[in-house]
Amino acid sequence: MSTSSISDRDLTRLLARITDTPSLQASVDQIVAFAATSFETRYAGVTLIRERKQRFETVGTTDPLVLVADELQDELGEGPCVDAAAASRTIVSNDIAGDARWPSWGPQVARLGLGSTLSSQLRAGHRRIGALTIYREPERRFTGEDLEMAQVLAGHAAIALRFAEQIEGLRIALGSRTMIGQAQGVLMERYDVDPGRAFAILRRLSQDANVRLVEIARRVVEEDTTIHETASVRRRASSL
Repeated sequence: MSTSSISDRDLTRLLARITDTPSLQASVDQIVAFAATSFETRYAGVTLIRERKQRFETVGTTDPLVLVADELQDELGEGPCVDAAAASRTIVSNDIAGDARWPSWGPQVARLGLGSTLSSQLRAGHRRIGALTIYREPERRFTGEDLEMAQVLAGHAAIALRFAEQIEGLRIALGSRTMIGQAQGVLMERYDVDPGRAFAILRRLSQDANVRLVEIARRVVEEDTTIHETASVRRRASSL
């Protein structure tokens, strides 16, 4: 498939496949595989912005070399993913080694065997998600048509990833609620307390240990057979 043959039907099919995938990671894998095929290259990757950690993280690639190149960007603080994700635009370079925008990153990546790059921001509404980046060998250049197609693909990919992210978030939230409910049941049975007091025990343990509530709940459930040995739980049960 060449870039000129990518149609709305191709993109619609991609979105349909992503909708049916079981996880965010599976969605990312679909996108990078589609991008590599569309641009006739071995090298494509998706980098997401991790706002809490204030860094970029490559979450899916079609080749290990892409991960190496992207990790160098995070380490050095320069490169097409960083520029595209942060500046709301599409970045293209057909001379990575000599590109003045990336004096440290460019030469190092060129020595890995990559010669050109095209990186387009992933943005859903007002939220910047990350970047879709494609690399090619030194003898292969990106065209204006490639740039336009990357922007279209990135727009569709961002919507799909945002949807997948929301679904996964709901799945995780539901799993957390289930785990907390199971832990409440364990404490209610063992210490003869009502649901409210069982939840209060879990919350106090979470605060005292500075550990997320769902993790405390998991420990309670998994250690049910030996929980009588957990003195802190016993103290909370009697004090609340």
